[in-house]
Amino acid sequence: MPALHPLLEAVAAAPDSSDPALLVELVAALRPVQANDHEDARNRLCLLIDVLRSRPHLALALRAYLASVLAARNHSFFFAESGILGNTGFFSELRHRIANRILPPALDARFLSDLFDELFVREDDARWLAAVPDALWQELLAALGMDQGPLDAGQLQLRHEIGEALRVLACRLAALGLEPEMVRYYPALAQYESPFLAQQREIELLILPAAPGAVAPDQAHAAVLLAQCREALQRIRKLSHEGGAAVKLSWHLMRAQQIIERMDVLLDLLLPEAGAARLPAASRFFCNLVAAESRRGSVRELIRDVTDLLSLQVTEHASRTGEHYVTRNRGEFFAMFRAAAGAGVIVAGMALCKNFIATLHLPPAWEALGFSLNYGLGFVLVHLLGFTIATKQPAMTAAALAATIGQQGSGAVAEMGETIIQVCRSQFIAIAGNVLLAFISSLLVAWLWLFGFGHSPLPVEKAQHVLHDLHPWLSMALPHAAIAGVCLFLTGLISGYYDNKAIYNRVPDRLRRVRWLRHLLGAARQERLAVYVEHNLGALAGNLFFGFMLGCMGTLGFMLGLPLDIRHVTFGAANLAYGLAALDFQLPWHDALILALGVGLIGLTNLAVSFALAMKVALKSRRLRFHQGGALLGYLLRQLVRRPRDFVWPPRS
Repeated sequence: MPALHPLLEAVAAAPDSSDPALLVELVAALRPVQANDHEDARNRLCLLIDVLRSRPHLALALRAYLASVLAARNHSFFFAESGILGNTGFFSELRHRIANRILPPALDARFLSDLFDELFVREDDARWLAAVPDALWQELLAALGMDQGPLDAGQLQLRHEIGEALRVLACRLAALGLEPEMVRYYPALAQYESPFLAQQREIELLILPAAPGAVAPDQAHAAVLLAQCREALQRIRKLSHEGGAAVKLSWHLMRAQQIIERMDVLLDLLLPEAGAARLPAASRFFCNLVAAESRRGSVRELIRDVTDLLSLQVTEHASRTGEHYVTRNRGEFFAMFRAAAGAGVIVAGMALCKNFIATLHLPPAWEALGFSLNYGLGFVLVHLLGFTIATKQPAMTAAALAATIGQQGSGAVAEMGETIIQVCRSQFIAIAGNVLLAFISSLLVAWLWLFGFGHSPLPVEKAQHVLHDLHPWLSMALPHAAIAGVCLFLTGLISGYYDNKAIYNRVPDRLRRVRWLRHLLGAARQERLAVYVEHNLGALAGNLFFGFMLGCMGTLGFMLGLPLDIRHVTFGAANLAYGLAALDFQLPWHDALILALGVGLIGLTNLAVSFALAMKVALKSRRLRFHQGGALLGYLLRQLVRRPRDFVWPPRS
């Protein structure tokens, strides 16, 4: 750091200057070359401390210079806004951040936030600052003489700015407590004394200057009221799990939580103890401000923070649906097979219709619409009849497994292992029911078609093309199966979203108020319709969207010139049967085995991709990290050796 001495001498030449240029150079001199080099950061700060100790006039000049720079700027709004969501709403804030990324805002010398923008220009500055121990910060303050005697004018101004920031935050928190979205879930906020309003009055008393001889208000009371506000937010969040949630409510909940956390920090900084007692909180607060300013324009951070809570509501509904896809006894196991078998029969018909639509050689848009309606209406029919498509289950069971981890913690390895074993055999029997019945039904349809019309339902050329698309390494079968897995994952999110939407917008209650529907169906049928929509709107919407995603994928690839398409295991089994029948089973046995292997690999890819994506989102939405993957894998391997049958067949009890 050869420029440190001349830099401090330049500061000493003009200690009353409010120009931050020298401070920018000082921070640049203290910044390590690599943000991860924490030792370098500590060494640079130690060198500064040694210089200030050896030359007291430089320390006095630097202290005066810092006071001049800080006194020229407003602090309160920076303390009240940095790292806290704004009151403009999610989409307005998103547009604002995108615009600032394209054209950065101009700097304003009146505000402390713009000074931070000048000083900490790298996004990783917060990392090396946070690595500096509290003892070293204490030594720096001592070297500057800030721990001696009564508070000087600059420190008194800082306390005043913290009090003003508390006033601003208290008013904003009180306004949030009166938002209709919050009162809707917690009517007690409007019926009784609201802690959101009470804390605002208490903060006002706390920061007002006390009259001579008067007893200063107790800060503990303000902390209690903030704790009550936090409990109200937790209750609203819990109720929103059952009543649905929207982006606006998620925004309000997260903003209120951030405000309370910031007020807790500022109250700690206002405690009347010595400066040394407040130093750890002050250093953490400083590093958090630097980190928040580095992320202030991040679009990714905004989307992640706001959607985490909303995705929790979506995956919460998906997890409840996923519980129905886990079989725990033999009765449920065979019921799952019957449901999957029924879906396999319907898929055989859907595969025949899809191949028939393809032979019409319609224009691309109309062909995509035909494929989409065939898939979508077929999947809706499967659901209406109470059947199940096996590949839809991973997106649901992953959410259910993540919910189990959240309830039991990462230490309940045995219970989670048993849940995974149940999921495995449930998935196995569902796949078996889909694939076997789709294959058998397609062979039966092909035989009946041949008996009735004298020819196979598929021309030989089309059959050869269909069979080639199932080859695991001579075609794009596996990449296309992965695309289908992504579509299956999105289906789970869509289902959870519409389940959440139905409850949040109270669609069943609104259906009960439709008069013409009551006259058309009668009161009893209208009630049954409302109850059915409440429990099945998400599944119907998910099936319809899934069908349109599958139907449009090939056309989208054609329009973009990309090799986009889908391969689904159940349709693959049906197409294998139709193709073999069209070729009159004149196919070498080893080729038939390779195609059967291709169908199996397609199914494995479908399941793996959809489950992995759904599990990642479900864990992320609950902010969970599972650290015992090795222990869980070891438990599953031991159970696979001891009782391998349990992975595909339920025990007697």
